[in-house]
This record gives sequence, C-alpha cells and structure tokens, in this order.
Amino acid sequence: MSDRVVTTDIPLGDPGRGVFAFRVGDRVPEQQVKENGWEAYVASPKSAAGQQAAAEAAGTAPAKSGGRG
Repeated sequence: MSDRVVTTDIPLGDPGRGVFAFRVGDRVPEQQVKENGWEAYVASPKSAAGQQAAAEAAGTAPAKSGGRG
C-alpha cells in the first residue's frame, strides 16, 4: 500500500474549528484515505500537486506569482 500526500488540509470534526486530522504536505496511508473518503484531499506523491504540497510544507516551494505589489 502506498501513501498519499495531503494537498488540502483535512478537517477533524466540525469544519471551521481549526482542528485538522492532517495538514498540507503530510503523508497518509492509502488505506486510511479510502476508509475515510478523503480522496479529494490527497494526491499521489509523484503528481505535480503532491510534489507542490510537499514542497510547501517543507518551505521549499517557489514563490507564487501574482499578489500584492
């Protein structure tokens, strides 16, 4: 079984409380993803989205363009 990388924070309990089961960049076992229906929150670590999430969590992601300036 392989792991998935979280691309969007996975809330724990009621949304909006600021409590998360997993945060962007965390790795989650695929079986746990399937059991909890978290497919929309994760990506393969080999995918562009998975690599971007891991880089953001590690603080090594390139700066995003656009924004205030």
